[in-house]
Amino acid sequence: MTSPEQTKRLAAIDALTAGFRARARRYDDEAIFPTENFAELHEADLLALTLPEKWGGPGLWSEGGFADYYELIERMAAIDAPTAQLFQVHSHAIGMLAHAATDAQMEKYVVPIAKAGELVASVGSEATPGKNNVGTSSNQLARNDHGQWVLNCTKHFASLGPGASHYIIWLALPGTESYDHRTVAVLVPRDVPEVELIDNWDVLGMRSTVSWAVKVTDYVLPDDAIFGKPGAWETDDTRTFTLAFAANHLGAARGAFDFTLEWVRERPQLATSELIQFQLGELAAKLSTARAALFDAAAVWDAGQPSEGEFRGVHALTTAKQVALEVTGRCLDICGSRSMFKTYPLERFYRDTRAFSLHYRVDNYTRNLGASLLAQGFSVNGNGGLTPTNA
Repeated sequence: MTSPEQTKRLAAIDALTAGFRARARRYDDEAIFPTENFAELHEADLLALTLPEKWGGPGLWSEGGFADYYELIERMAAIDAPTAQLFQVHSHAIGMLAHAATDAQMEKYVVPIAKAGELVASVGSEATPGKNNVGTSSNQLARNDHGQWVLNCTKHFASLGPGASHYIIWLALPGTESYDHRTVAVLVPRDVPEVELIDNWDVLGMRSTVSWAVKVTDYVLPDDAIFGKPGAWETDDTRTFTLAFAANHLGAARGAFDFTLEWVRERPQLATSELIQFQLGELAAKLSTARAALFDAAAVWDAGQPSEGEFRGVHALTTAKQVALEVTGRCLDICGSRSMFKTYPLERFYRDTRAFSLHYRVDNYTRNLGASLLAQGFSVNGNGGLTPTNA
């Protein structure tokens, strides 16, 4: 049963539909950050949802709050998938910081950021767009002559970057252990002179995610801006992004499908076609099946079973990606050539889904799923999916 609080949150998102849709084409054409959308999300009190209850938030994306969180992403993505992705990036960032922070860090950094409606981007990729780069991370902190930590790095695919007030930058402390086991999160303000944003985001879809590059040069990091012990993101925080991506896929597919239903209803020659009626019924069934997998996995996370939740979550993400690509593509086929004009949102749903399906190599997750089945065991790998027990 949906709680009164969740009903209110869903209604708040629904109330933003007209504005989001009216601005979507401009954001996409110009590949700019959806500033007005996030001002409205802040006014609707939707930007501190992953702040723990202890600190005055509802504590979504944690036990008892997973399903509600994914439902909100799904609902928002049906209106505008890029905004939903940026909402997810910020919400995950607040949730990760809150999990790793000391009380002093919460009071100094996290709570003021969340309460003010400021945005946080999470930045880790070193895969350079347009170059032959295997994507292996190597950036790490170093001490200067005064014993202070100094940050030098270039990170790519910084979704939300131009709209953020702060960045979580993932990199390692010096040492001999594996990079992941030395990784920490550091919090860097956007408005310091050592931070440079590089606009290299000219892509097929998800254009208003403005996933620019971030370059930091000789930034002296305060000691209290390091969050969590080395490797804690993998060992201490079992939560992952898997179901959030599935929710975005399914929301975008639902948006495309709902548009297609209205398009067909307005055209008797299409609405009376038994072939089109069958296609719509088939797509509806696939959407329902994928959605059931999403919320089945979310229920397991809510029950406090992260490994089983992620195991089912990889099922859900694999299915959601396939269904979203199929639905958005076939909706164009059903509606016909006129629907691909930019006057209509359908081609944008298609491009956004195609682009977002490349965010992670989901096939690697699916391979781990198969390997886990063969190993008759699995464990969750924080922020990174599933690992067979014999891996």
